[in-house]
Amino acid sequence: MALTVSSPQYFYQLGKTPTFTVDAVSQASHPCRFNMSAKFVSVVIASGDRRVWSSADCASGAASNMVTISSGQPATLRLSWDRRTSSPGCSGTGQLVRPGEYQVRAVAGRLHSRSVNFVLGAKGASGP
Repeated sequence: MALTVSSPQYFYQLGKTPTFTVDAVSQASHPCRFNMSAKFVSVVIASGDRRVWSSADCASGAASNMVTISSGQPATLRLSWDRRTSSPGCSGTGQLVRPGEYQVRAVAGRLHSRSVNFVLGAKGASGP
């Protein structure tokens, strides 16, 4: 199984909500089952070495969403981020993050995608 994460944009202007797509693809020759629940597959945002947010911190809904993935046919999970920090267990109130460059990756147990960079714009910034 391999995970990839992508975002439809590299630059998000102030007030725009970053969205991400996680694809899980089977590398086996036969169909396999995989849990695509937001409680199992998480999107993690970091700024350098500092973890800023994880979709698993406050995930709601079913703990399990088992899907059968055939070779070459990805299972997809779409998530958005409200630009606030989070902490495990959904404790505390998230703080709005500052404009700047961030990294996003998908995590499911021992599986990790490659990180993808994106930028949150500041007031008055029009993007690249």
